[in-house]
Amino acid sequence: MTSEEIQVYLTGAKRRIQQSIDRLLSIPDDQKNSETMLRPWNRLSNEIVIDFGVLTFLARSDLPCSLEAGSAIQNLLTFILQSLIQNSDLYYSLMSYVNKSLGDSRALSSYEHHEIHCLLESCEQMKQSLSDEEQRTLDQLKALNSKHERTPFVHLKSQTPDKTRANKQQAKELTVLTLNTCFVPGDFPALFGGVHLPWEKRISPVAEKILASRADIVCLQEVHAEDASYALYEALKHDYTYFYAAIGPRPLGFSLQTLGFPSGLFVASKYPIENPEFTLFSVVGFPMNYGFFDFVVKDGKKPIAHIYTTHLQSLDFDQFDQIRAAQMTQILEKMKSDIAKQGSKMPYFLCGDLNIPYGSQEPGLALIKTHFLDDYNKHQKPVCSGNRTCTDYFTNYFFSSSKKPDEIDPNFQILDYALLLRSLPDLPNQPLCQEYGIQTVQIEMNNLDQPELAASDHHALLTIIRPL
Repeated sequence: MTSEEIQVYLTGAKRRIQQSIDRLLSIPDDQKNSETMLRPWNRLSNEIVIDFGVLTFLARSDLPCSLEAGSAIQNLLTFILQSLIQNSDLYYSLMSYVNKSLGDSRALSSYEHHEIHCLLESCEQMKQSLSDEEQRTLDQLKALNSKHERTPFVHLKSQTPDKTRANKQQAKELTVLTLNTCFVPGDFPALFGGVHLPWEKRISPVAEKILASRADIVCLQEVHAEDASYALYEALKHDYTYFYAAIGPRPLGFSLQTLGFPSGLFVASKYPIENPEFTLFSVVGFPMNYGFFDFVVKDGKKPIAHIYTTHLQSLDFDQFDQIRAAQMTQILEKMKSDIAKQGSKMPYFLCGDLNIPYGSQEPGLALIKTHFLDDYNKHQKPVCSGNRTCTDYFTNYFFSSSKKPDEIDPNFQILDYALLLRSLPDLPNQPLCQEYGIQTVQIEMNNLDQPELAASDHHALLTIIRPL
């Protein structure tokens, strides 16, 4: 992009954001509900993050427009502050929705109460600009909302019957699929994954791969668009019963600190799930709700596995390898707490995009090798086209139009893992889950010969967990 094109993009970004704000302000009070207010509000959050992401990508590049892109970021920040954060009309409109919703006899979902809680908390920074009466109203709304249960995820259930293990042969296996979908809004998939098709056009091919795998449990990462969660539900609801979507949301609020992506985690299960919980990581590298989601899988009344799925800190900036190690340690601490409550008679399984390169010297990889059984990599040779779980080939392909395919650096990596817990940091000599083993295989989601059709820049991993 040229400097002039940066200015055109910036003008367009401001116009799109202002149009979204104007649409929210145009909704009459009697038509305000979660569908007309919260869902568009979340889409506005995505639009803002996308625009910052595009400009940040350009600012950090070696393109001639990098300085102009850096200036555009500051310009856009100022615009967001004035048009949204300090917009009293928008504040009153949203508070009107909150007041109406909390006073409505029809119950809001626990997820909607969570979003309202985050919105009200973000108003603390603007309290000084409110009148005494407005401050009291804000406090009353917070107190009223605090009486309701809040969960940072959407729980959906289809009409598909629960899966039960009808015979002993079935009881021997539980299958889990993990995949980074790159279902990120806007230009993010192309810029940061080289995936050219938007997520809307990749729902069907991803769902087809999931259904063909016949996995009992599906754990997805980078489902950042809330609408993508509902699209996945529609695509999978005839084969899966229990869904956990929009996990770890990062609702937009009246503070710049609220900008950022949600966790992007998504779970579908054929078996009933108990004790679902999302935990934010205590250490992160940039504004995104990095965390992990864990739950117990039930067969009738019997717990048969405790599953943990996550997406660790991405990118390789300074100290990010230490952040990933801290995040892995936090998961291990939660596992230790869960085992103390539940015992170790069932498998404890961790899967996801850990962003820890296999074969590296990262401290997080040392934790994996020490505490987990990693079947996919137990006899692993150097990372190549055949065993990779992700690649930079697609990104480099789209930014290297003058090169031949064999001249493009693919940077094959293994960043995705499927791991069975074997020990805990404080109890290294007390082996765990010895009654179970795992077998993991790769499921292809892209082809280097057809980069334009990639369903994701990652392959999926399918794991069978079975008693030994």
